[in-house]
Amino acid sequence: MRIIELLPLALETNVVGQRRSCIIKEVMNSRKNTNKKLWFLYPNELPMPADSDCDSYLLATLLPAMQMKADIIVHGSVSQELLANLTELQYVWHKWLPEEFFLVDIKVDSVRENETRAEGTIAAFSGGADAQFTAYRHAKGIAGYSTQDIRAGVFVHGFDIPLADTQGFLGAAKMAAEVLESIDLTLFTVKTNIREVWNVNWELYCGTALASTLCGFNKYVGVGLLGSGESYDELVTPWGSHPITDPLLSSSTFKVIHDGAGFNRSEKIKAISEWPLGIKNLRVCWAGGNHERNCGYCEKCVRTRLNFLLSGVTDPACFTSSLKPSIFDSVVLRSEAARSEWKLIRSEMIETGRGLEWLPQVDQVLKRKSSPRFGRLLPPSSKRRELVKKILAKK
Repeated sequence: MRIIELLPLALETNVVGQRRSCIIKEVMNSRKNTNKKLWFLYPNELPMPADSDCDSYLLATLLPAMQMKADIIVHGSVSQELLANLTELQYVWHKWLPEEFFLVDIKVDSVRENETRAEGTIAAFSGGADAQFTAYRHAKGIAGYSTQDIRAGVFVHGFDIPLADTQGFLGAAKMAAEVLESIDLTLFTVKTNIREVWNVNWELYCGTALASTLCGFNKYVGVGLLGSGESYDELVTPWGSHPITDPLLSSSTFKVIHDGAGFNRSEKIKAISEWPLGIKNLRVCWAGGNHERNCGYCEKCVRTRLNFLLSGVTDPACFTSSLKPSIFDSVVLRSEAARSEWKLIRSEMIETGRGLEWLPQVDQVLKRKSSPRFGRLLPPSSKRRELVKKILAKK
């Protein structure tokens, strides 16, 4: 039997920020116990949760614990609403992937009840199309009755940009800050080692990791927005950020909203195409070695170029070259989510008559099979994957 104990540490403050952290103690029957330290580094100007508040740490630990069949003991406090939601969340993941995620027990020293939620909203913001759409529609008040009082975006260092790449993150954060400033929003940056502590498939873990980071803002605002990936009619299941699971990451002090699923990617691109600086600073690339710009030829870059074409934008400023047929030759779809997006693009081309000259290339990509070993050979954040990214960047 495995047990994971979470032991919160005192807040550390210095010139670089405020570090919230906990010791993760893995207890195994016949093996040596191991200790890890999970941390989140927040800006100094933010009010911080109490040291004993373990909502962030529990969120970060749940899916890894379910994979290991490890019960969790929290030596601190957890929101009663979060505990209730995580009970239901376990059922979701167990039903989706019963051979990978198992039901585990959670025990806590103290359960917090009757808490009040702060006013205001933040949004996860890495500079991509989904994040830009969410920030733009709420800042401009065009989300109807669902419009949130958005105050800032949060860019996390240690997620898609590794902690070791300081220069790349600073460049990307500068671009993101300029974009948000143009719509009167602040950008906060946070660092965390969550991906170094837990080796979980990022496609399944991304929403929970984001929520675990954003809920550290619960003394500043009470709501966090996670920009949707697929629209309601094109949902990919299982997936780490989903209309079913994201709300179940909420606590009594911090509500998580899955935002924008009423729109597909082309519709989102069309909305932000009215935002010149948003287009110029759009950052969607995963493959390029320079995290400050888009490489222009990886799967996601090519797909985004087609989304722009469908929106009536031929040469968006976020790409430095024009679209060429040869670019499609190396595009391989690595996930069902990506394949779903390309199928949707094909349907939109036929329906709207836009971009039909690229239909043969789109068909070529959809027919091309990907290697099922890709994820195992190049796991997210691995040295091998980073090496491939650098090689691709030199093309």
